[in-house]
Amino acid sequence: MTLVAVWLFDETQIHAVADTRISHDRGVATEHGPKILPIAVLCRRPSPSGFFSVEHFRAEFGFAYSGSTLSALAAHALANIVCSNLIGLEDSRPPSLEDIARAVGSICIQYMGDVCALSDKAGLFKAILFGFCPQSKKPLAFKLTPETTTFPIKGALDERDLTTGNVVIIGDQTQLLRDRIDERRATAEHPIVAADAPKFALQSLIDENAIESVGGAIQQGSVSLHRFDVVATARPIQPQPPSPRNYGRFVLGFDIDSMSTIGSYQVSLSAR
Repeated sequence: MTLVAVWLFDETQIHAVADTRISHDRGVATEHGPKILPIAVLCRRPSPSGFFSVEHFRAEFGFAYSGSTLSALAAHALANIVCSNLIGLEDSRPPSLEDIARAVGSICIQYMGDVCALSDKAGLFKAILFGFCPQSKKPLAFKLTPETTTFPIKGALDERDLTTGNVVIIGDQTQLLRDRIDERRATAEHPIVAADAPKFALQSLIDENAIESVGGAIQQGSVSLHRFDVVATARPIQPQPPSPRNYGRFVLGFDIDSMSTIGSYQVSLSAR
């Protein structure tokens, strides 16, 4: 399983964190699993020639999941293809975040049904789609929860207004994480620490190995009005002479500062 938390960091950013452990009934499959991914939305209108080649809306949103990795990653791949190839008439408005969430949710349910046909409930997962609504500009999150009492599988889509200070959480022992977040917020000595309480709370659970299915490292992502960003996690490291570097920027548990260049370019991400 996993733990994922999504919340409004400030007026312009929605943040998300997750652990990176992927496990199954025989143990841990990897400590470097991706749980927070972008969903791109691209809308085109017809040009004078009649082809749908005029781009009129482009944005990225966040997708996070907890549960079956196979079902979730397959659903994300198809959802990304579908949402980045939308066409409409000249006067068509961009879809609302609810419109996008319903489309993504429908794809998620389809894949859960496919995988569960052979693996029963092992193919289920919960998901959160989050971002700033293209129509209202409000920061929202939509949580998808599969209903397992009947087949074919159906899902409940729950809208959350993030301006209320609410933290949307999915995964194992969600109340334990929520309690840790409340403790961090209550004792925070600086507004930034309070704003980042879900990250610190999840990191403490990982460091303590408090939940068997939650571990590895912290994965971070953020969404602004039209953009999704991967955020690296800054952590202290033991310097390796001759380099004096005493911290690393980690993505999925990998130190990107130790990675090789790609052509003439170096990997670089903002970190916190």
